Amino acid sequence: MAARESTDHPTADESRRVAYRVLAQAGKRGRINDHLHRELARANLDSRQKSFVTEVVLGSTRMQGLLDAQLTGCYSGRYQHLENGVKALLRLGAYQIRFMDAVPDRAAVHTTVDLARGVSLDRAAGLINAVLRKLSQTVPPVPDIESGSAEALAASFSHPRWLVQKWLDQWDRSKVIELMEWNNLRPTIWLRVRDDPQSQSALEALAAGAGLTLQRHPHLPLYFAPRPSPAPLLESGPMDRGLYIVQDPSAGAVVAVVDPQPGETIIDLCAGPGGKTAALAEAVGPQGQVHAFEIDPGRIDMLNQTLGRLGLDNVKLYPGDALDQPLPAADKILVDVPCTGTGVLARRADLRWKRQPEQLTELCSLQQKLLDHAASALAHQALLVYATCSLEPEENWGAVGEFQQRHPEVTLTPLPDHLPSAWIDANGALSTFPPSHEVDGVFAVRLSR
Repeated sequence: MAARESTDHPTADESRRVAYRVLAQAGKRGRINDHLHRELARANLDSRQKSFVTEVVLGSTRMQGLLDAQLTGCYSGRYQHLENGVKALLRLGAYQIRFMDAVPDRAAVHTTVDLARGVSLDRAAGLINAVLRKLSQTVPPVPDIESGSAEALAASFSHPRWLVQKWLDQWDRSKVIELMEWNNLRPTIWLRVRDDPQSQSALEALAAGAGLTLQRHPHLPLYFAPRPSPAPLLESGPMDRGLYIVQDPSAGAVVAVVDPQPGETIIDLCAGPGGKTAALAEAVGPQGQVHAFEIDPGRIDMLNQTLGRLGLDNVKLYPGDALDQPLPAADKILVDVPCTGTGVLARRADLRWKRQPEQLTELCSLQQKLLDHAASALAHQALLVYATCSLEPEENWGAVGEFQQRHPEVTLTPLPDHLPSAWIDANGALSTFPPSHEVDGVFAVRLSR
């Protein structure tokens, strides 16, 4: 089980109200991180309150499986039949009781009951009071993780049983536990600074002014982790000036596999929110161009915002499904495919609960279609980079092997030698395992005709 987290907590009810609004939206379309970002931008909260909201939202989402199991034991009815708003309130209160030492149990119960009344769930106030009071007085049962069963591990480490069983089928138990423990930690926030001395000096000055130190990544020198907290550097001012963006070093490693050069034309087939797109555009410079394809309107908005903040005008955006659009000529094609995302479960608190076993098959099929589409535009001497943020063999080497069976003329090519050797697997792919490499899990290979 993850260690209890501690943080100062605000007394203002508004912070908990904001947290509830985010949690209540968690079942809707979109990522909880995006809902959280929007609500924090609208709310009139100080930095300490924002930190509290972030912890209680992401923490209660991450530990949802464990909290639900304990709440079920404190409720006499069928917990699974409770309406989503009541469950969100119970999880919010339960997380404070179980994982936040700085919040007294009485305060966690009292403020959650008050919040129920404040969000028009008065009828559930008595139920919430009774369940949370019982939870605060109960020593939770400890599942027998030594048995190694998927049920016990899933309950203890708050992961879906089907995924735990899948991991146990491909790894030994100690590796599975190590990964789940990592996924339950609060992730490190990394900033990628622009590749020029002025931006790096500006970041250092901002950090010093806020009383922070900067931990430079040992392998990717443009990435910094502010200590003890990134919060002062995430305010709109320096972010809007385009000095840096929030990005995990693993994303930088994928860009390093592409190895963009000044003047090149690069296709980013699944551009997403635009972090890798921006890094590619910066590297190819004003004489180069990035053709960015993205199907999700929300992510297109984020991509445009990122490019605008960074002042990048060498990106041509293609909204809509890339499979329905012809691809232009390019020197390199990045196919960073939609995937199960099991390499980023620490950072994507809600993803573990959204993924279902059947989605793996659906995503593998989509990945092959995207690879085939990219191959249709792959000229001789051009380079195709296939990448995922998945740890699943079916989406990584399995996908590469299936693609090469249809396209034997496309062969693997070596990765650039500036990548850390510890991140390269025995077959020559970028392959990071979060607990071992302390970055998100990613996979990438280079292919050419």
